[in-house]
Amino acid sequence: MKGNEITIQPVDAVNREAVIALTVDENQARFIETNAESLQEMAEDTKYNWQSFAFYEGERPVGFMMIGAENQTERYVWLDRFMIDQNEQGKGIGTKCLRMAVEFIQTQYDVDDIILSLHQENEAAKRFYAKNGFVDSGLIDEWNGEAIWVYHTKNRPS
Repeated sequence: MKGNEITIQPVDAVNREAVIALTVDENQARFIETNAESLQEMAEDTKYNWQSFAFYEGERPVGFMMIGAENQTERYVWLDRFMIDQNEQGKGIGTKCLRMAVEFIQTQYDVDDIILSLHQENEAAKRFYAKNGFVDSGLIDEWNGEAIWVYHTKNRPS
């Protein structure tokens, strides 16, 4: 991985197909929508102002995230999708990308919290997000029954 810096780039017509081709491991597939489904939701569900981005290692896409549904009153935004391609997992790229995502979100949105939801039985995701500063809020997303986890931006050292 040395020499190949990870960058965040918007998903657009040029890289859309490459981003859609990214997939999680088959053991994770039941826990997250495909990138094609996420991009379709972004196009159809315009009231939440979803934004999609790819993580690139050099010239190659290695991951994806979708951000939106900002609540300016309660000062949070959703990191609604976050995935790393199955061929890139286990190399530390996910941790690096999540940390970059948190920093990126804080530069794009004036919020106190970044929230996401995850399946109750997804123990690997719970460990991953806990290791990276997210905590279980104890709340359940009424829309999908998933546990809501939160990253508090204001009590984190910058």
